[in-house]
Amino acid sequence: MKKTIFIMFLLIIIKYANATDNEKTVKSDIKDVTVFLNGAQITRTGNTYLNEGTTYVLFQNLSPYINPTTVQVKGEGSFTILSVRYQLNYLNNIAINKEVKQINDSIEMLQQDLTLLQGMQNVYAEEEAMIIANKAIGGQDIGVKVTELVLAADFFRTRLTDIKTKQIDIQKKTKKINEKLAQLTNQLSLVNSNMNKPSGEIIVAVSAKEGVNAKFTFSYATTNASWTPIYDLRATDINNPINLFFKSKIRQTTGEDWKNIYITLSTGNPTQSGARPILPPWYLSFYNPYVYYDQDKSGGLRKESKKDEEVSSNAPKSLDQMPGRDALTLGSFTSVVETQTNVEYKISIPYTVLSDGKEAMIDVQNYTLPAQYQYYCVPKLDVDAFLMARVSGWEQYNLLSGEINLFYEDTYVGKSYVDVRNTNDTLDISLGRDKNIVVTRTKTKDYQSRQFIGANKKETYSWEIVVKNKKKQAIDLVLEDQIPLSTDKDIEIEKIEISNATYEETTGKLIWKMKLNAGDSKTYKLSYSVKYPKDKTLSN
Repeated sequence: MKKTIFIMFLLIIIKYANATDNEKTVKSDIKDVTVFLNGAQITRTGNTYLNEGTTYVLFQNLSPYINPTTVQVKGEGSFTILSVRYQLNYLNNIAINKEVKQINDSIEMLQQDLTLLQGMQNVYAEEEAMIIANKAIGGQDIGVKVTELVLAADFFRTRLTDIKTKQIDIQKKTKKINEKLAQLTNQLSLVNSNMNKPSGEIIVAVSAKEGVNAKFTFSYATTNASWTPIYDLRATDINNPINLFFKSKIRQTTGEDWKNIYITLSTGNPTQSGARPILPPWYLSFYNPYVYYDQDKSGGLRKESKKDEEVSSNAPKSLDQMPGRDALTLGSFTSVVETQTNVEYKISIPYTVLSDGKEAMIDVQNYTLPAQYQYYCVPKLDVDAFLMARVSGWEQYNLLSGEINLFYEDTYVGKSYVDVRNTNDTLDISLGRDKNIVVTRTKTKDYQSRQFIGANKKETYSWEIVVKNKKKQAIDLVLEDQIPLSTDKDIEIEKIEISNATYEETTGKLIWKMKLNAGDSKTYKLSYSVKYPKDKTLSN
């Protein structure tokens, strides 16, 4: 019996030893990364030699935010992949880069400087105390010559002034060092917090009939990464096309530094559900008003119900009622691939994005867009004229909605936003305000009146709009104003003067389209009357 137990124990030891011998840790490097609008797919490669039999290949120091269902492993060589497993390792933390050592070295140097300054401060304080304690230059019975008194006073003043100056300088330096130490300490706390995070591991079981050189390529999807589009739009003047620089802001905290790797930007979002929506049946039924009973004065029960109109007066009646040669950039090395559902921007130059949460800016594409320039002004809301660039055929550029930094005539003029989801054939981009187009809108008192006609009163309003072009070239301008619309049959609105504007009956909008030469000005008049019962008051 003892012999049987010994043999079984020996077999277990041999099996464990063989399993240990067949477990192999393989170093892997990031080959490329595809960054989605939310998330990323990372591809790694690693090489090793496989012995005959079954081997468990271990890839360590991976992101702890891997979605296990997305892990894919491929191999090159005469072997068979048996299984793939992902796990977290809480004993082998993700390796921290040199930042911790650099921060600690900087803190140590600053602390040495601080100690030296504190020592010098003590020396000057002792010297000051010694001079003050020994400032007497004569005894009680011995007089002091004037020349000696002057020399002594000059000495005390000069030396004490020098000491105070040096003490103040030490205080300033000490304050700056303490501020820098506080910043470094906060940064060190942030970096050290990452040291407590686990690392990801992928274990691949393979089988080989004989020793073989093996190459592994594996990929996985991870969270904590994203990119957003941003644009720089530059226009030299209204006679030339605009230059649009398409850039991306990439941020990642996956736990893995992407160093000198190829990056692909994808418009896909794997975190969104890919299941199509299913439209359920839409059933109509009669509305049954709530019925309640109240005791009337006679003691009986009285049934009351609100009318349908009263109950649903605040509800929407329909859904419509609801609210030299320039330097090259990475954009010159980007190819655009349009898949069945997404657009991918493949950047053919390696780039580095660290896992520190800081934004990395990458040029994606540069475009030269033919544009029609037009000024637009609504003086009722804002008397400034806005320069608009109207771009047609923009669909071919695969643009995304995003923020735009605007530069006009080599001057930064502000920010705007391009929304490609709400545009038709023409993409309108605002280039900002132009103070050289002067617009005024003045109420004309001579044409303001109020009169009573029977049970009604009639009020007349009038404005004068003056537009002047102070630029050195002609411009095209669209000017807009409005006349109110009536929502009640007792309110009658009459157009009196609109200066040949185009009038939209459904919106009440007035549109003037004009061409203004350099230095020219034009005047437009707008007047209308409102007639309504004199015992009523208009809300707006």
